[in-house]
Amino acid sequence: MRVVDCHVHVSVEKEVDVAETLKRMDANGIDRLLLMSPMERVSLDKTRQALLKTKKLFDAAPERLSGLAWLNPAVEGTIDLAEEAIADMGFVGFKSIPDHWYPYEERIQPFWAKLNELKASVLFHTGIVYAFEDDSRYCQPVYLETLYHYPDVRFVMGHISWPWCEECIAVMGRMRCAGKDSKNGVYQSYIDLTPGTPKHIRKQTISNTVDFLGSVDHLMFGTDASVPSDLPWQAEHVERDLGIFDELGLTEEQKQRIMAGTADDVFPPKA
Repeated sequence: MRVVDCHVHVSVEKEVDVAETLKRMDANGIDRLLLMSPMERVSLDKTRQALLKTKKLFDAAPERLSGLAWLNPAVEGTIDLAEEAIADMGFVGFKSIPDHWYPYEERIQPFWAKLNELKASVLFHTGIVYAFEDDSRYCQPVYLETLYHYPDVRFVMGHISWPWCEECIAVMGRMRCAGKDSKNGVYQSYIDLTPGTPKHIRKQTISNTVDFLGSVDHLMFGTDASVPSDLPWQAEHVERDLGIFDELGLTEEQKQRIMAGTADDVFPPKA
C-alpha cells in the first residue's frame, strides 16, 4: 500500500540528512513526505531562509519529498513570497496557523486572494495549540468558512480540529453544500487525520466523519512527525490507523485513498 505522510515538520535547529530520512521512510513503509518548512512568526527574511532550507531537502529527492511553505499572512511581503514559493521554489502548497489573527479578518483577505489566483492548496493547523501563548481560539475550524469566497483554494483542516471535531465535520458539510453549485461539483475542504485526537475518541471521531461525509475522498493520513528526530514512530501511526480502518469496515480502496490518494491529489508531486 502506498503511504503519504501529509504532516511532517522540518527541524529549525538540526540539519536533515536526506539519505538517512529516505532510509527511515523505507523502514516505516512511507512512500512520500510533505515537509512543512520551519515556522517563522515575524520576519520575512527568516521565512525565506526557512523555505530555502526545505527546498534543499525536496530538491534532493523530489520523487519522495515535497514541500509545504509555512507562511504567516500577517507578515508584510508574504503575498509575493507565496507566489515565489509556488512558481520558482517548487513548493506544492502551503502550511498556515492562525497566529493571533482570524482567517476572516479584512487584512488577511489579499493573501487568500493570491492563493485563489494560484489555485493553491493549504494545510491549516486547526484545534488546540500547545506550541505557544494563547492562540487556540484563532484556530477553530468554523473561521475557515471565509474561504468559501475563494473557491479555487483547497484547504485542509489539520488534526481533525480536536477538540472541535464535530465543528470540523460541520464545516465539511457546509463546504460540500457549496460544492454542489460549483462547476465540477467538488468541494474545497479536506481533513488531515493527524493526531490530535486522543486514543479514547479517535476511532469514534473517524467513524463519525466517514458516516457524515458518506465518503473517504476528502480524508488524508498524517503523523505530525518531524525530521530528523521523530520518524521512527511513523510506523506505529500507520499500524494504528489501518487497524481502526479495518474495525470500521473500510475497503482496501478506501484505505488507499486515505493513506495516499487524497494527499497526492491535493498536493500533487512536482517530480
